Amino acid sequence: MALVRYHGRLADLTGCREEPMDGTNVSRLLDQIKKYRGVEAYRLAKRSHIIVDGRSAGAEKGFRTPTGPDSVVEFIPVCGGG
Repeated sequence: MALVRYHGRLADLTGCREEPMDGTNVSRLLDQIKKYRGVEAYRLAKRSHIIVDGRSAGAEKGFRTPTGPDSVVEFIPVCGGG
């Protein structure tokens, strides 16, 4: 199982900072978040910076970035400002 870590508002929505989760890629993990943590958490996670094993999923294969049983996947909500 991958270790999923939530940051900022996402940690508040899920009620935890990290949890083990099954999924072979980022998309599958997002499906699990939606199923177990709700639509609002899913939407925020999907718009977050997603880091898989220290590398940006956006720079890899996006939502198709593979995850393994020893992966650490971090969801870091984007902050705006001006």
